[in-house]
Amino acid sequence: MTNILVIEDDEQVRLPLVDLLEANGFSVETAENGRAGIEAARKSTPDLIVCDIMMPEVDGYGVFEALQADPSTAVVPFLFLSAKTDPADIREGLGLGADDYLTKPFQPRDLLDAIRTRLERYERISNAATTINEENEYDQIFIKDGDSCWFVEYEKLRLLESEDNYVRFFFDNEKPLISRTLNYMEQRLPARLFFRANRKQMINLKWIKNIQPWFNGGLLVTLKDGEKVQMSRRAAQTFKSKMGI
Repeated sequence: MTNILVIEDDEQVRLPLVDLLEANGFSVETAENGRAGIEAARKSTPDLIVCDIMMPEVDGYGVFEALQADPSTAVVPFLFLSAKTDPADIREGLGLGADDYLTKPFQPRDLLDAIRTRLERYERISNAATTINEENEYDQIFIKDGDSCWFVEYEKLRLLESEDNYVRFFFDNEKPLISRTLNYMEQRLPARLFFRANRKQMINLKWIKNIQPWFNGGLLVTLKDGEKVQMSRRAAQTFKSKMGI
């Protein structure tokens, strides 16, 4: 049975919402505030999350950002349900990367349609993520930027670039910006293909076109698309050892 986590501090909204979802065949778990919602999501990893925005301790935005930073909950479909109806608020919620934003009061059918649409979409995405290489490792990465989603083969991902607490991915003609840190991506991506060139950039080793000496013992790497990346001295030493040069 599909499990939905409802994070809502207002009991007069939460209880009818639980009744609606259970009457339509869903298993429902609840949390009365944002902090409890984060803990519940990490503990049970629900199939979908419906979350209020204005809550004590941690608001809905904080809940979403915390769950996005956790690999175990980052891909769980997430719907904001809020009394904040200003277009700027809606844009902010969707701009963070939430899957949908419904305003209160809502029509039950609208909520159920939104939930089913997101669950069906997630199932299609999950089914597409079955490509496995000969080493029994996934040879692609799922990237989600707002409503746009991609499954990108590692060989097409040529460069990752840090922008504060975000990472910009470079592949094909796309440059999505994702709420992740470069340190996180360095741990997740296979070291046999990706190398941390400097504090802000990570490169795909298969995209290297040429390398030349650079200032202070560093290296200047030119990628196949013409992009130039400066490799720090420390990274250059590690790179030479890794490549046996």
